[in-house]
Amino acid sequence: MKSGTVITRLVIACALALQTGCFGAAAPLPEKGTNTGAIQDKGTGADTVAYKIFKRLSAPEYPADGGPAKNMILEAMAKEGIKGLDYKVELSAGQDYYTKLNLKATSGELPDLFQVDYPTFIRLVNEGKLLRLNEWLAQSPHLSAMIEQSQLDEVTVGGTIYAIPTGKRPEPYNTENRMGFIVRQDWLDRLGLQAPRSLDELHKVLYAFTYDDPDGNGKNDTYGYGAAKDHQFAGIFGAFGIYPTFWHERGGKIKKGFVLPEAKEALSLLQTWYMEGLIDPYFLVTESKRRNENIIQSRYGIFQNAVIEIDENSSMLAALQKEAQGAKLSFFTGVTGPGGKSGFPEVSPFGSVRAISAGVKDPGKLFRMLDWMQDENGGFHLIHYGVEGEDYSYDKEGNRILLKSDYSELYRKGFSNPVRFVNDIDVRWTTDEVKQHLMEAKAHVVTNELWAKVPAELDNPDLEDILWKKYFYKIVTGEYPVDRWDEFVRLYYEQGGAMIEQRANEAWLNIKTARK
Repeated sequence: MKSGTVITRLVIACALALQTGCFGAAAPLPEKGTNTGAIQDKGTGADTVAYKIFKRLSAPEYPADGGPAKNMILEAMAKEGIKGLDYKVELSAGQDYYTKLNLKATSGELPDLFQVDYPTFIRLVNEGKLLRLNEWLAQSPHLSAMIEQSQLDEVTVGGTIYAIPTGKRPEPYNTENRMGFIVRQDWLDRLGLQAPRSLDELHKVLYAFTYDDPDGNGKNDTYGYGAAKDHQFAGIFGAFGIYPTFWHERGGKIKKGFVLPEAKEALSLLQTWYMEGLIDPYFLVTESKRRNENIIQSRYGIFQNAVIEIDENSSMLAALQKEAQGAKLSFFTGVTGPGGKSGFPEVSPFGSVRAISAGVKDPGKLFRMLDWMQDENGGFHLIHYGVEGEDYSYDKEGNRILLKSDYSELYRKGFSNPVRFVNDIDVRWTTDEVKQHLMEAKAHVVTNELWAKVPAELDNPDLEDILWKKYFYKIVTGEYPVDRWDEFVRLYYEQGGAMIEQRANEAWLNIKTARK
């Protein structure tokens, strides 16, 4: 398909309007059944503590009363001596979650356990509303064994841990870094092409997917690359060794990726591909849901996503194969640019961080529950996968979880993600092919030198949210020449970027000094 000038201008206008409106490397898991150093339940048992859990998750199947799983979970905990507690889960998706969380915080109704992003985390720490966790994590062996030191460093302020980062099991394929390119393998096969490993090869494939009728329907109805309005060109920037909003070290200092010359090179390439019609021109106003619909309708040949989407249990793959018989998806990463670099951005440690209210009642009891949920000989499998023999089976020799109930069914019963009160990574249920790809994805990441946001950055969110996106949109679509990137850099520094960069470097050096 080819993009037109009218489409381009309308899309840009709509898009811009929308924009304005202290633990070492992963420790081995404790032996099954061990509880040395675990929190002892000091409660009297006379009063039941009902913990309010607030999660950022869309799971409409999950019943408000917790479903049949709730009694099973509470009874299983009681058998382990964890009594006198209950839980109530509230779910909210997208940005609406943070709107509700902020209202709860300002009205004095902060949940007991909830997810936080970095700005919310810092604000609540400064307001004294978060529980200090050092003592409780030290007494929770199964929970703390899953968490790496680097993750804890990001949620530590003045030596105090204020949140629970994502944990993961010790298998090498259990990684939070899962992103890469997904390609229609059946289209590659039909056109006699291979998965690209360089930007030049990627261009060749995108061109063929756009103009050589890869689906064989005789229509000009496909695009080489599909994306949504949140950009989704990370692997292209990664081929130049950067990610626009990450901090990268250059000459002993850190700078935002979008002010580096490599950003201009990536923008130039994307503009060329866009003008050639290889990228869906509607991406600027395409929501993720619509992008997924386009994938299922065989509009895109390559797109950015997590490798899990090629798993045999993937709902996206199932929907695609229902619409296009014989459709196949494959995963690839490591697409190199002129300097031989490649990768997708590493996952933020704040992606699924959990915090606990300073006003929580009986935190010891709460942490006994959380630790039990991370104990393989406790509630780990029940929480994650349901009832053994009914919802899943476990191949101990092969260390493989075999799912019998899909996630929708687990949600309806009250298991899985809605009741995973702390986030962890366990993909023992996926195929060996996907596990290999996960290790490949883990090996090709673009790192961020500084995750914390300095106050100057929090005070000037429009520099990334509006200014950068405006120039990104207009340069990629050809409304601005590539040289106007220089104008963006000048405006960024003039409008607060210079102070942000200065403060960020001070924070970065302080962190480096403290960790020596």
